[in-house]
Amino acid sequence: MEVDAVNAVGAQLGDRIMLYFETGSLLKATFLLYIFPILCMLLGAALGHWYSLKNDMNPSAIAAVTGFLFLILSFVLVRSRANKLAENEHYKPKIIKILRHETL
Repeated sequence: MEVDAVNAVGAQLGDRIMLYFETGSLLKATFLLYIFPILCMLLGAALGHWYSLKNDMNPSAIAAVTGFLFLILSFVLVRSRANKLAENEHYKPKIIKILRHETL
C-alpha cells in the first residue's frame, strides 16, 4: 500500500514503518466524505418540499429534484475542500517509527 505521509524520522524506500493518524483529523475527513452529503441531500429535500407546498406544486417531485441538486452541490464542495485539506500536513499520516530497515 502506498500513502503520502510526513517523514519526520528519515525512513527510506523499503523500510517497514509505523504510521500515526490524528483522530480529530480522521473524524473531520470522515464527516466531510460521508455525513455532509447526506445532510445536504436531506436539507435540499426538506427545502424543496416546503417550497412546493407554498407554491401548489408536486411535493414529491420537487423534493426529489432539490434533494439531488443539493447532493450534487455537496459533492462539488467536498471535492474542492478535500483538495485543500490534502495539501495540509495536519491531515496527512505521520511516520513515527522505523520498525525495520531494508537494504536494497
